[in-house]
Amino acid sequence: MYGLSEVIASVLLLVISVTFAVLIASVFYNMYFQTQSSLVAEQAREYCEARVVAVTNASGRATIWVYNMGKVRCVFAGAYALDALGNVAAAASTSTSLEPGTLAAINTALPYGYPGYRISTAQGQTFDYWGR
Repeated sequence: MYGLSEVIASVLLLVISVTFAVLIASVFYNMYFQTQSSLVAEQAREYCEARVVAVTNASGRATIWVYNMGKVRCVFAGAYALDALGNVAAAASTSTSLEPGTLAAINTALPYGYPGYRISTAQGQTFDYWGR
């Protein structure tokens, strides 16, 4: 009878196991560090810096005046009316971009007269205004 010796079979099994372990470790290593580098790049990115300077009445609808005081363009995706406790009472979508150093009026479908208003960017940043 011809066959493999126990020593050769053990060595083959060891080589296959180590090769599999190296393959799995390299895949995990690449995925982990790719995720880490994308998180670092996201944190290093400059964010929108804006201020809501006024809310005016345009035929019963709120017009939100926003000033971009940052260095990057702000892209606004939503507007909200806030009640006295700061809870969202009404919402409306908007699609407005604002270059650095500019002031813009964002016409919304929100009713005018709420104590506060909020505008949000596509990245989730929010800027509030409380009537004075």
